[in-house]
Amino acid sequence: MRLTLIRHGHMAGDPFICPERPVSGCLSDDCGVLQAEETAAALKDEVYDYAFSSPYGRALQTAEIVLAGRELDIRILPFMHEWMPNRELEKLPSTAFEAMQREAGGGYAEEMWKTEMGEGYYDMCARIVPPFLKELGGIGWHGRMGGFVPDEDAKSRSAVVFAHGGSLGVLLGFLLGVRAFPVSSFAFEHTGIATLDFAERHGIFYPQLVLPALHRVGK
Repeated sequence: MRLTLIRHGHMAGDPFICPERPVSGCLSDDCGVLQAEETAAALKDEVYDYAFSSPYGRALQTAEIVLAGRELDIRILPFMHEWMPNRELEKLPSTAFEAMQREAGGGYAEEMWKTEMGEGYYDMCARIVPPFLKELGGIGWHGRMGGFVPDEDAKSRSAVVFAHGGSLGVLLGFLLGVRAFPVSSFAFEHTGIATLDFAERHGIFYPQLVLPALHRVGK
């Protein structure tokens, strides 16, 4: 069992667009596309049985580039979109909106569980975690007792998820049992990757974050 989480490349255009496939114009040509191409080259020997993506264009275009040439369907997960701002605030005068931003940005972390700016941490957890566990159950990885009980034929399967720094941070925190907190414990760079392998104890498989060396000596 292996689960790989990949953030999108540097974006271009409308951040909320959910385009038809194939996707173009959602990654910057001079940076985002190159980041995705370099990621594809780095992962060319990795085998994935399942691929999932946020519906937002920058994540989906990254997925298409990274997985190009593979006979692998990319399943769109509507709930994996990025943190959702309060779109009603766009109707406010710019001065009022900027004042709200300053007020929200000046608080202690403990005061930021939920603000008028948009989704709170627990809002994102409720949006992302239950349906993602259902998706994993659909490929034979069943959440049980703090870990996963896979179907016998699912133990060798590998899945990859393309999404956003915020949504991936929430998901990774849940999978690793990191305490809930408004400030994320993880910072994904553009096309940054987190890989989880699963260690088995008495038939239950627990996720472990793989921290790779910066060389290939001894591998």
